[in-house]
Amino acid sequence: MKGGGQRRVYTRAMPMALNGIHFLVTYRCTYACDHCFVWSSPGVEETMTLVQLREAMDQAAASGQVTTVYFEGGEPTLAYPVVLEAAAHARAKGLEWGLVSNCFWATSVEDARVWLRPFKDLDISDLSLSSYAYFVEDADETRLRNAVVAAQELGLPMAVLEVGAPACLDVPGLCLGDVGEVMHKGRAAVELAPGRAARPPESLVTCPFEDFAEPGRAHLGADGELQLCQGISAGNVWRDGLAAIMERYDPAALPVVREILSGGPWALAQACGHTPERDLYADECHLCYEVRCALRERLPEVLAPAQCYGAGQVDSLGASEAP
Repeated sequence: MKGGGQRRVYTRAMPMALNGIHFLVTYRCTYACDHCFVWSSPGVEETMTLVQLREAMDQAAASGQVTTVYFEGGEPTLAYPVVLEAAAHARAKGLEWGLVSNCFWATSVEDARVWLRPFKDLDISDLSLSSYAYFVEDADETRLRNAVVAAQELGLPMAVLEVGAPACLDVPGLCLGDVGEVMHKGRAAVELAPGRAARPPESLVTCPFEDFAEPGRAHLGADGELQLCQGISAGNVWRDGLAAIMERYDPAALPVVREILSGGPWALAQACGHTPERDLYADECHLCYEVRCALRERLPEVLAPAQCYGAGQVDSLGASEAP
């Protein structure tokens, strides 16, 4: 890509200092939320195997830097037995572990206890439970409340994820209005961002959400792509190995990352000659996602996996792709 204005220079004195890997155990989910970064839905099948999870954790533990793994998705408990075995392997390797869930399984407090008790036995370090208040119209938070009550009874380290809107559970000490903002990438760039656009593209000159210069965590799914941000890969773990990816990582040399560091999504658009399709954008992610969609054929190894760009669905450019 051609240059796009004055650049800040980043030098690397040591390998990528990852301390956490977040496994996208499956891209399948019980919902197809408008704000989902990875286009999860009930119809998506790609799921990590136990062999893959063990192999990735072995590599993570061998790095001497990664200390924590998280099981996410999609909805990771759709692969519940595999997650339990993987969590046991994490503990055997000396790794702390956490899990994020939408609580679809908490049909009662009693049922929730049954699902959560093995997490206590496996010494979970962090249980994050997602609120439905924003992404489900007329949300009934009963299942979330059931899960929260059961987790409290079991003494699990637990927090409620509130994104876009506060949850109302009437549980003391929880849901105090610490609401996370929606980032407009993935499905959110298509479904939500157009109605929230208020910023000119030339004002989008940083990435306020990811630390590409010194990433502390990355995401990894069945596709093997070590994602610094959903849809931006530092390399493929199955092909190259985690140690090699961490050793060679140079943010000043990796396309897309290099441009974002120099001046955000606006610098990325300028560097690749992309003319913004809108006068206004919802946030930095909105423009960044648009530019990355346009660049995917030119940079397939960096702009991966395809799932993060709506593979098999209508993406932000209005084109349907095959998985």
